[in-house]
Amino acid sequence: MPRPETVPRSMRAVVLDEFGAPDMLRLRDVPTPVPAPGEVVVRVAAVEVSRTRDLGTRSGKHPFSQAVRLPHVLGGHCSGTVVGAGDGVPRDLVGRRVAVMGHHTCGHCDSCRSGADEACEGLRLLGIHRWGSYAQYTSMPQECVHPVPDDLDLHGAAAMAATGPVGLTQLRRARLQAGDSIVLPGATGALARTIVALTRKLDVRVIGLSRSVTGRAENLVVLDAGREDLADAILAAAGGPPAAAIDNVCAPDTFERYFPVLAGGARIVVSGAIGHPALPVLNVPARELYSRNLSLLGVRSHSAAVATEFWQLVRDGFRLDVEAVRAHPLSDAATVHTKIADGVLTGHNVLVPPTATDRQEVPE
Repeated sequence: MPRPETVPRSMRAVVLDEFGAPDMLRLRDVPTPVPAPGEVVVRVAAVEVSRTRDLGTRSGKHPFSQAVRLPHVLGGHCSGTVVGAGDGVPRDLVGRRVAVMGHHTCGHCDSCRSGADEACEGLRLLGIHRWGSYAQYTSMPQECVHPVPDDLDLHGAAAMAATGPVGLTQLRRARLQAGDSIVLPGATGALARTIVALTRKLDVRVIGLSRSVTGRAENLVVLDAGREDLADAILAAAGGPPAAAIDNVCAPDTFERYFPVLAGGARIVVSGAIGHPALPVLNVPARELYSRNLSLLGVRSHSAAVATEFWQLVRDGFRLDVEAVRAHPLSDAATVHTKIADGVLTGHNVLVPPTATDRQEVPE
């Protein structure tokens, strides 16, 4: 068993003292977390920057912000090495390379007891309800961590923790069968890229929509979301009406053009959509929903069972494309937030904390 490493009493972390612009994120020294009973401490290798969770919370405009007590450390889904364990945690977990799921459930509400823990009434988010992983070390309940294969890059592990289980949940809710096609707005986003990777072995054709990129790759065709003949282009690329849409953008103009060409019985699955608070489907006559037997489904997160299933897929060989994950120093958190908000950075972006000898100094 690996010898436990010495954990310093203080660490570098990006701290949010007040809500506002990206420059509210400041790198400084804070106390290193100590694991409570049932918890572990992880030395962070990489943390995914979430547009919905991190940028929205930092600005103070997202509902998550109401649960935050300042000063605060953002950051949910991450990866790293377990370096500390509280009472009740198996000691053989120390030294393991892990991916960290950014939420944990209460375990005793009706949803949790029925096995639908993704709808937990007491869901708690790392980086929202407690200090997160924009830091050298972070702590969380033991059930949040999943050991990962030795050959898995930890940058990729953080990216997959953020989008893998929820992407798998979305695909399950879409009830896809071999030969189906789906519409995927926001095709350059992190979650969309994971969905494309997950569909490669399902014989499902993905019609991605993007304002910045077009092209083809394996089972993916990306169309210009702004083209005038978008509906006809979707039908041509899909070879007929798509069986589902997984829409994490919900841009009204795009939605209103792909909605009419969905197949009868199609499923529309939605998560995120931070930039468009009003769902365009509400402007569609109710008869469009019942006469075409359409389903509108929201996916908030994922169950513990799906997370376990996803990490088994990883152990069996599932990977994201290495080039799909961009790594940035933790000290660049404010810059990364700005570039994501401006659309300069898309897809998976992870922050990499400094080592004990590399403090990534920036003005505080």
